[in-house]
Amino acid sequence: MTTNHFTARYCSKSKAQEVKMFNSKMKMMGTTINVYSYLVDGMLIDSGPHRMKKAITDFCTQNRPDKIVHTHFHEDHTGNTAYLMKKFQVSAYVHPQSLDICHKKGSIPLYRLAFWGNRESFQAKALPDYIENTHTRFEVIHTPGHTSDHVVFLDRTEGRLFSGDLFVHHKTRVVRRKENIPRLMQSLRALLTESFDNVYCAHAGKIEHGYRLVEQKLSYLEELQGQILTLSHQGYETKVITQKLFPQTPIITYFSLGQFSAYHLVRSLIEDKI
Repeated sequence: MTTNHFTARYCSKSKAQEVKMFNSKMKMMGTTINVYSYLVDGMLIDSGPHRMKKAITDFCTQNRPDKIVHTHFHEDHTGNTAYLMKKFQVSAYVHPQSLDICHKKGSIPLYRLAFWGNRESFQAKALPDYIENTHTRFEVIHTPGHTSDHVVFLDRTEGRLFSGDLFVHHKTRVVRRKENIPRLMQSLRALLTESFDNVYCAHAGKIEHGYRLVEQKLSYLEELQGQILTLSHQGYETKVITQKLFPQTPIITYFSLGQFSAYHLVRSLIEDKI
């Protein structure tokens, strides 16, 4: 596991508005995943997986957050929150749907436990509609699909979006079993009515001209859904459609025992409702 700290600088009104980025490369079974947390104007966005505990604690010691906010409850976003809350005496916030979930220790599949480590329970507060920091104001936008509680944080003044796991990649090929992709597409459509440029993704890092890539992701999913539904109406089973459109199986699918796969992407685009 390698860790990098760096700062993204902008022509902002003050240094307090600079985005400080924390990244660890998580490696296992030939798979590498970047995990980013962000700190801007005292607000830590996601606390990273528990395996990052020492490194993100060092990052926070240098940068001193005054609150922790979360894009959603998954353990790679909340894994260090309980510890950081106690160490720095700060409050944590999640979507109201996740308050009870976070109040209990994480109960996660073995592959995720091995990759990220577990999450200790913590007592969070409900995210408000807006977060007022000393120099910045963020709108909290509910964007379900990846999870039902997923949110993004939009800074309208600077035109920057902290997107959690809403974006990740403009060509989605594998998803978790419980993701609802039609609902995620609806969230993308709603988000594209907003104005933003740079996107800060939890796994892709800082993305310049991010609005355009969010458009590309939605277009890709719409086209993919059209192909999948055509094949489904022709009588092809979900497994066969998956093999036709995604003939190569990534390592993460084997490692997760099929819980993270292209099959769930295809199934969701056929069966799930908004």
